[in-house]
Amino acid sequence: MKGITVTGTLLAACLLAAGCATTEMIAADIMANGRNLRKKMAFLPTVNDPACGDQHIQTAARTQLKTFLSRRCDRLFILDPGSPYKAIEKIPRLASGHVDKLTLTKLGRTQGLCAVLEQRIGPIELVTEKHGIWGFRDTCPAARLSLRLRAYEVETASVLFDDTIRRTVVLSEDERDDATKTGQYDNEIINRLLGKAIPEIGKKLCRRMYKESWKGYITDASGNTFTLTAGKDVGLAEGDVLEVFAMGEPIRGHGGHIYLIPGPKMGEIKVTRVQWDRAEAIGIVGSDLEKSNCVKLKP
Repeated sequence: MKGITVTGTLLAACLLAAGCATTEMIAADIMANGRNLRKKMAFLPTVNDPACGDQHIQTAARTQLKTFLSRRCDRLFILDPGSPYKAIEKIPRLASGHVDKLTLTKLGRTQGLCAVLEQRIGPIELVTEKHGIWGFRDTCPAARLSLRLRAYEVETASVLFDDTIRRTVVLSEDERDDATKTGQYDNEIINRLLGKAIPEIGKKLCRRMYKESWKGYITDASGNTFTLTAGKDVGLAEGDVLEVFAMGEPIRGHGGHIYLIPGPKMGEIKVTRVQWDRAEAIGIVGSDLEKSNCVKLKP
């Protein structure tokens, strides 16, 4: 009895030390009978405020966020640059500036994506902050960055995650003077700002995505054999049984946005062959399964 108590105490301490993201991941694994397939994601081009005007910040922001998610969120799979990635980057925008969600959904399904990420970066602002012990605080120059991260769900074209974070770093007098004269900030300052903002907003995204169940898509059918845009890259294995869900009626929302609503379960398929990013399956229950909205791992 004493050993059980000690073990339970140690387990509780480990969970507290690991943090919320880890405990949510464990809970998700238990709910999925010990399996939680990885969610595949890709980036849209970074959107800069016109006043920002810095190519380095686009590249650095994407690189740092991709690195953080790849290292810290083991239930996510971030699509690397390549031909499919270039197709995602060319998703058009509406006159309002919002991404064309129907095109996003169509392209996302061909790549087996769970979500598509969009970063928006505002102009870096020169501000002042007080630092030091209360009563003896000094006013210091600082740079402030605003970073917004939005995740679009491929299944329904809805917004899964939308958050903005603002972080500052203290500047030296020389750094402040240079920024005032040139209107630009050194890359080292940009990297310091991103180094504070990316981990915080990245953790929030991880926690949100852990709550999402994996979804895949049928992209081709030949008789009773179906092709899926997912494979070993997300953890699919031969013998997996997937539930197939029908496509519901699209709904037109605010601003003319169209959302794809999933319908009821229409059958099941069984995975028979798995490649890196593709899999084949055969139908075992239901008909017209190629007309599905999405597939999910059967509990």
